[in-house]
Amino acid sequence: DSIERCDLVVLVIDADHGIHEQDKKIADLITSNNRACIIVVNKWDLVSEAIEEARKKQNERRRKMKPAEFQATREAASLHEFAEWVQEQLFFMSYAPVIFSSAVTGLNLDKLLETVRFVRDQWNQVIPTGIFNRVLRDIIESRPVSSRTGRQMKIYYGNQVRHGPPTFLLFTNLSEALDDNYRKFLEGALRKAFGFEGCPLVLVSKSRPKTVEPVRRRKKTPAKKSSSPKASVRKQSTPGAKAPSSRRGVNRGSAGKSAGRSRKK
Repeated sequence: DSIERCDLVVLVIDADHGIHEQDKKIADLITSNNRACIIVVNKWDLVSEAIEEARKKQNERRRKMKPAEFQATREAASLHEFAEWVQEQLFFMSYAPVIFSSAVTGLNLDKLLETVRFVRDQWNQVIPTGIFNRVLRDIIESRPVSSRTGRQMKIYYGNQVRHGPPTFLLFTNLSEALDDNYRKFLEGALRKAFGFEGCPLVLVSKSRPKTVEPVRRRKKTPAKKSSSPKASVRKQSTPGAKAPSSRRGVNRGSAGKSAGRSRKK
């Protein structure tokens, strides 16, 4: 539950005990939930002296042995080589940075806090669509796309639809998932271009619709009829014709004439 609720997980491994099966199970939960991760190899002070002695012995063996024989029997004898060994054991979490620390001596504790801030910024990173498609086009030109069924797949364009975890939607010509090998290649190429150190990349392929629905045309609205009596009279009358007088006007005129006659009498 704690892994599902968080955004970033710090996976602590004891340097003197190595990587156990329980550590791999926790790492599998981190990747299945698409969470950012930092691997911390703690108690490095207990094995630092043994690593230093192994480095001296390895340098002596390098002088005596041939290069091919030395590479075949070479063991981890430095921080860089030991970090590579940790990532080989946790190969499904190769995106996670490895830090060697010691709670007793305070080794790399400041570096751990800096790495947490850096991975958090990578977790919230948003790539503009134009820049992403330019990089995606260069990646596709260097290696064609293939699906799980072996059919030739085309990626038309893509964009980032979410951050935390960084999720990219790729529009293709097939409704099939990307080949696993090509997915790993595409993730590695995107990491080289944009970073995303310590963060998993989620690539979702979706078939682009073949036809696009036309835009609806605007319907012409009929002209509204006027309800005023003047407008109705104007529509009915023809040019040059006199408007008929109303009965009320006629009655008023006859009444006025009769009143004038009575005054004269």
